[in-house]
Amino acid sequence: MAVKPKQKYFRGRFQCRLNDKGRLSLPSAFRGKSESSETLIVTNSLYQSKRCLDVYTLKQWTELEKQILKLPRLKPEVQAYQRFYMAGGLEVKIDSQSRMLIPMSLRQFANLKEDVMIVGLGNKFEVWSEKIWSELYKNMNNNFDQIVETVSELMNEK
Repeated sequence: MAVKPKQKYFRGRFQCRLNDKGRLSLPSAFRGKSESSETLIVTNSLYQSKRCLDVYTLKQWTELEKQILKLPRLKPEVQAYQRFYMAGGLEVKIDSQSRMLIPMSLRQFANLKEDVMIVGLGNKFEVWSEKIWSELYKNMNNNFDQIVETVSELMNEK
């Protein structure tokens, strides 16, 4: 009987630096998260109107693409999602030193300079400008009681 491998998740927050060529060293906790761990998909994203990047393993991205292709193609929101999020996805390779080169267009979109924050969210991770992340995190910290209450209600619905 074959044993199905356990799902590996991206967890934790890590302060990192982009080098002058736009390469980002992955935290050791994020290395080797899939069979195709040398390839990641990076795309533009927004949270509370603040720009960041979402990063998926190739396997997770492919699963997302399959889900999106099942949605009604003529719905304007689906089209907008595909144009903004899916079309923004670019394949990047992990080099032998566990670094990923973030394309210039995506670095500019997310206003990534030298100091960045990597945030694990389970099936993906985000890359933030450290300055923008600090502001966002402070706001989440100030509203965390309300956030916990809402999440608790959602969990109880299931």
